[in-house]
Amino acid sequence: MRALLLGSGRAVLHDTLQSMIGPGSSLRACRLRRAHFKPGRKLTGYYDVTVEGDAHSTPIAVMWFFDGAPATGPELLATEQRLQGATKASGFDRLFATVASWRMLVQVAPFDPAFPSLGYLSDPRRVSEAQAACGGPSRRAAGPCGVRPIRYRPGQRHLLEYRGPRGRSIFAKLYRRGEACRVADVVSALGDLLDAAEVQGVRVVRPAAVWAETDAILYRQALGTPLSRGLRAGQPIDLVQLRKIGRLLRALHSSTQADDSQLPERNLENEISAINRACEAMRALRPEFGAAAARVLERSRERLTVLEQEPHTVVHGDMKADHLLVGPEGIIVLDADRCARADPAPDLGKLLADLRWWSWVSSRPYPILVEAEMLAGYGDAGPRVARARLYAALLLVKMAARRIPVASRDWAGRTADLLALASRAVDEGAAR
Repeated sequence: MRALLLGSGRAVLHDTLQSMIGPGSSLRACRLRRAHFKPGRKLTGYYDVTVEGDAHSTPIAVMWFFDGAPATGPELLATEQRLQGATKASGFDRLFATVASWRMLVQVAPFDPAFPSLGYLSDPRRVSEAQAACGGPSRRAAGPCGVRPIRYRPGQRHLLEYRGPRGRSIFAKLYRRGEACRVADVVSALGDLLDAAEVQGVRVVRPAAVWAETDAILYRQALGTPLSRGLRAGQPIDLVQLRKIGRLLRALHSSTQADDSQLPERNLENEISAINRACEAMRALRPEFGAAAARVLERSRERLTVLEQEPHTVVHGDMKADHLLVGPEGIIVLDADRCARADPAPDLGKLLADLRWWSWVSSRPYPILVEAEMLAGYGDAGPRVARARLYAALLLVKMAARRIPVASRDWAGRTADLLALASRAVDEGAAR
């Protein structure tokens, strides 16, 4: 796998990219950002590529298939033909290529047959339209406009940043066909819920506009710094803010005012299934890691099933430090797309696990203090906190599977360490 990402496969990728750029230009840089391994199916690498003379990098996705050559049907050619204008802006003559002998497919942003509106939304002319849709000036302001891909995941999801000549950026999140309006309603409902709870200095980023015809939701840029950035750097912890985060999460879990009739339901088995899927690569690369993960999952499941359960509430669904901005506007909650009805303990447990992750990453021994302050803001919740600690152990396993890059030279050592932390978390959860 490392040979494909960083060795001989990388040399073939460079040659392929050079052929896609065409004469007169050359490849300047190709930096691996992320890799995702699905055993027996494919390996995907996400890169930032820079062409000589271009000040900005272009994201690409490269897939190596383990069973059969990549598809080269008319859909790919038709998608590329629709995006002819985008090739010039990206510095590429071609937006996709296949190398059958290596079972390799290369895709260059904004190419994605699964999201036909991505090319249209990546056009800089959309910037002024987005500003107008979000309540900005109806006429295009003088000055440069640009579109920057924040996340390029062909076949999965996309996030674009619209930069105008002045003012804050606007972000466009793309969804599967027909999903944008439903997600916008869910996020808005969560915003209403927290507004009604009247937690001072806390708000949810709401959709500024919905472009249903292109399956996109527009969001205005929010001011603030992700909590994860300070945790990663080991900066001093603002205990007041931690307590406020605990209060906002408790307000969410205590609310009975939201119309949650359209929210999906989640349960323990959903969580276990998702974690098992995340561990596929770990099991294939190091079976002993898979066995260690399975032991944590089984011990946590056994202890969760004997603890007192409670009715489902509205939950954020992905509560972590990346999704909490701290700044002049207070605490701003991002990415409420996965809002659902569920046991509130996993929501709390996800944040506990995330705080431990950042303590582990930064090598700062502060998780007990951080957890205590956040839980002080959350308030007495009886058996819910005990369940949350066990869910935190489960989610540390998922982080071991998802957050440690499989291409890293120290992947094995770091994965073993985090699995050991998850195992200790089960024991701690049972002891409290």
